[in-house]
Amino acid sequence: MAKTSRSILDKVRFYVGLSLQRQREGHITALRQAAEMFAIFALTGNGPGFYHMAGFWRRDIPWQDKRGHLGASGYQKRLGKLNPLDYRKITQNKLSEKSMLQLLGFPTPRFLGYLHPVHGRTHTGAPLRNSGDLSGLLSSEQLDRVCFKLIEGWAGRKFEVVDIIRHGNEVKLRRPGDQSTVEIADFYRTRLDVEKTGGMLIEAYLYQHPDLAAFNPSSVNTLRIWVVHCRDGQMRTILAYLRIGRAGSIVDNQSSGGIVAPIHLDTGVTGCAMDGLPTRELFPSHPDHEAPIEGRKLPFWNEARSLAERCLAAFPNLGFAGMDIAVTENGPVVVEMNASPDREGAAFTGTPTKQIFCR
Repeated sequence: MAKTSRSILDKVRFYVGLSLQRQREGHITALRQAAEMFAIFALTGNGPGFYHMAGFWRRDIPWQDKRGHLGASGYQKRLGKLNPLDYRKITQNKLSEKSMLQLLGFPTPRFLGYLHPVHGRTHTGAPLRNSGDLSGLLSSEQLDRVCFKLIEGWAGRKFEVVDIIRHGNEVKLRRPGDQSTVEIADFYRTRLDVEKTGGMLIEAYLYQHPDLAAFNPSSVNTLRIWVVHCRDGQMRTILAYLRIGRAGSIVDNQSSGGIVAPIHLDTGVTGCAMDGLPTRELFPSHPDHEAPIEGRKLPFWNEARSLAERCLAAFPNLGFAGMDIAVTENGPVVVEMNASPDREGAAFTGTPTKQIFCR
């Protein structure tokens, strides 16, 4: 009980400190922030963490916008009407999603195989059930880098990227940034653990456009584009932001330490990046290596936006999705669909979720 009380008191001190800091910076007073936090929590269920992460302490945000962000339960309720739970499973399982996207002719990273101890198959139909099968696949493909994804995973969990190192007939693997190589059998046993994970999707590594790599070269920095099927039958992009990894990271997820930059829908120009935390630290340039972020025109923006809209239209039982789009030198590619994207995305871009779901 005493430990719980200390935890609550620590949180109160933390948010009071944040409010006082914002007041000193010239934003609304800490007292008004406290009053708004209580009101917003009563109206929507959004707590002080969301309030500060969304930057509601800024003077230029109308009260209607602040109360227009749905809380967790309200968001899930609206989401359930747009995307029935049974159909969300299509996008939660990366193998079924990949199959659908390829069948419908959308550009996606090249599929190499499904690694599973019982059901595994390569893209040619050959067995892919153990380290020996994996070695055969990687030896036969003329690729220098591949990636492994959980069939059902999120936030970059268990995501692996490896370089394929060849010495004559011998093939070994090396993780980016490592100096030493590893045997395929050792990598299979220690890093993939397919018996417990339910299998892995294997794809050719996607090399991004140099303009996207400039934000952070170690991660494929993707566009998260929210698209909704409107009442008039049209697919519309309602918000977008760029996800950028930290130096040395192979993933760009905000939950794994990445940062996010809102994208102006009409121009495809990036805004100032932020950490997506209650501290709402802003980054006009990358915090690790000073690469410029704010004010950058993204290549193939109109094509990426169109691809996201066409992709949602191809799934008639889904009314809303957050599309993850990578941009290569040849154009945009669908990395994956999210039929239940994190609601924080709306806060990153200052887009009230009530407005989104009323279209």
